[in-house]
Amino acid sequence: MSADPPQMQEIFRQLGGRRVKLGQGVVGKTSRATLALFGLWAIIFCRLSDSPLLDTVLLGGGVICTCAYGWWVHRTQRFAAENPGLALMEGAQLLEYQKWEAGIKGLPALNSPIIPDPEKSQPLIDAESQGA
Repeated sequence: MSADPPQMQEIFRQLGGRRVKLGQGVVGKTSRATLALFGLWAIIFCRLSDSPLLDTVLLGGGVICTCAYGWWVHRTQRFAAENPGLALMEGAQLLEYQKWEAGIKGLPALNSPIIPDPEKSQPLIDAESQGA
């Protein structure tokens, strides 16, 4: 049942010419996980052989990974339903969204913690200076 390797290489070569930009946040991470799961099952189906033991191990591993994927997608989709703004963005884009949201609500601008300059020497704090 295994596929001919040159034929599979040609299929991957044809697919590799396309570029797809995945989204950020939960949507992008779920898209990447979905593609990885499809890749896993493609490998499993290509590796099926006449050995019942090997086939059982491959299919069992695929089922376990699929169950873990289903649980993860269910949890992230529930999070996305409860927090749509957080789910669609990440990093600096999320911070800008939170600042914008605070401004719309009339709240003061969000302040981020001051990041120390790594080039300057910082005083060390030890237990004796803390009075411990």
